[in-house]
Amino acid sequence: MHEVPLSKLDLRQLPVFEPDPALWSRIAQTHLRRRRWRQYGMAAAATVLIGVGAALLPRPSTGPEAPRWAEAQHESQVLEAEWRRLADGGRPTTVGLTRLRSIDGALQAAYDRGADADEIAPLWQQRNAALRDLIVRFQDASANDAALVTRI
Repeated sequence: MHEVPLSKLDLRQLPVFEPDPALWSRIAQTHLRRRRWRQYGMAAAATVLIGVGAALLPRPSTGPEAPRWAEAQHESQVLEAEWRRLADGGRPTTVGLTRLRSIDGALQAAYDRGADADEIAPLWQQRNAALRDLIVRFQDASANDAALVTRI
């Protein structure tokens, strides 16, 4: 092919090109189709994300275990308040606290993985038993302290 230096290029000698009159409408239609497909894709992705999110949400337990679980949880709150009242200013007992922390860790792990009431209700019962044991230990320790004081 023959190259013409730019200094000798005469633009008036170039052929005149007349585009098809429908060219701009076809370009606009193509852009519109692409935009629609992009919107459809984004809507489909959002629908999938919402569906996955809804599937991952924990479902409330409605079976016969749910009331016992709720009662055990409430009982645990009452026992913990009693234990804190007794332990206020008293000597901490690490043996009972270690057991309680272990049960609390198991409860949290069960909640994190979405365990059902068959697994969670017994953990709440174990927690209540551990709190009762702590309360008894503090009551016994207080009775022993009182016995030492009265022997003097």
